[in-house]
Amino acid sequence: MPIAITRAVSPAMPACEMTHLPREPIDVERAAVQHAAYEEALARLGFTIFQLEAQPDLPDSVFVEDTAVVLDELAIITRPGARTRRPETLSVAEALAPIRPLAHMTSPATLDGGDVLQLGTLMFVGQSTRTNEDGVVQLQQLVEPFGYTVVAVPVTGCLHLKSAVTEVGPGTLLINPQWVPAELFVIVMSGRWIAP
Repeated sequence: MPIAITRAVSPAMPACEMTHLPREPIDVERAAVQHAAYEEALARLGFTIFQLEAQPDLPDSVFVEDTAVVLDELAIITRPGARTRRPETLSVAEALAPIRPLAHMTSPATLDGGDVLQLGTLMFVGQSTRTNEDGVVQLQQLVEPFGYTVVAVPVTGCLHLKSAVTEVGPGTLLINPQWVPAELFVIVMSGRWIAP
């Protein structure tokens, strides 16, 4: 049975990191209701929910995806681009240790899981305000032995790669070409891309 790791919405969420949007008031109660509905949807799809303890001092901690890239072979504990988010990785690593071998990204690399779009053994990695070139290189070094190919993608106008592109079905991507170069995805997925 598949597992979904989640974490409750922090009461400090109104102080969350903001990058590409103007700050607006956040209704924490509404966010908590929406998050509970998300967990219920995952459960209906057959996931076992493993909810981590709330972290009231870490406003962005509900976004557990940014703290790890989980593959069949291992879990890579990231080094988030926002310094304030780095303490979140400790509890996520503890949760993943019993189910996957762990690898940890190190300085000067930064990488947020929201910048990693995995399609089989192909991994598109956004170079964004949160993921730097060292992060892309370290990820590539960690996954290459398992047969994965990493493709760096420049991201502008949004926070993470997966805000700009997502898989909506097998071999079908929904892309905002104002934020990422759509032609890169066409070239790579058609098999015409040659790794540098």
